[in-house]
Amino acid sequence: MTQPPFFPRAAVRLGFLGLAPLAISALVCLSEHPSTARLGAIAFSLYAAVLLSFLGGVRCGFELMRAPDGPNNLRLFYSALPALAGWVLAVMVTYATPVLGASAAFSGLFAAQYVWDWRSARDAGAPDWYPMLRQVLTGGAMIACMLIPLATALRRI
Repeated sequence: MTQPPFFPRAAVRLGFLGLAPLAISALVCLSEHPSTARLGAIAFSLYAAVLLSFLGGVRCGFELMRAPDGPNNLRLFYSALPALAGWVLAVMVTYATPVLGASAAFSGLFAAQYVWDWRSARDAGAPDWYPMLRQVLTGGAMIACMLIPLATALRRI
């Protein structure tokens, strides 16, 4: 049986602190007041885009660590895609609030980013604890994304 990796306290704390605004804004979407729920949906979408941008930046950093003298241009391009997709979704939600579809798309983007991170963490030079922490945080983000369809079903948004 292998021993689980050691998780640096700062990484765990900052990871969960970074996840908190997403969860809180998703919970705000459950408000009985439509304007408050809409504000929660907009905050959710904007922060989800921020998280995707951060994760794309991490991927870019991993690629630069992997090959500092000649990073792979396609991997660098792919590391920018989560930020661009998040921005497009956030603009759509801010303009028209199609939150149900956007939350599914955000959830899919978080899942795709996680799969990419999990498969390439060793090649990228990530610490041993990184994939497991990403698994927990991505799971939390996807749970927050599931609160949006609940708010829609309750006709809050």
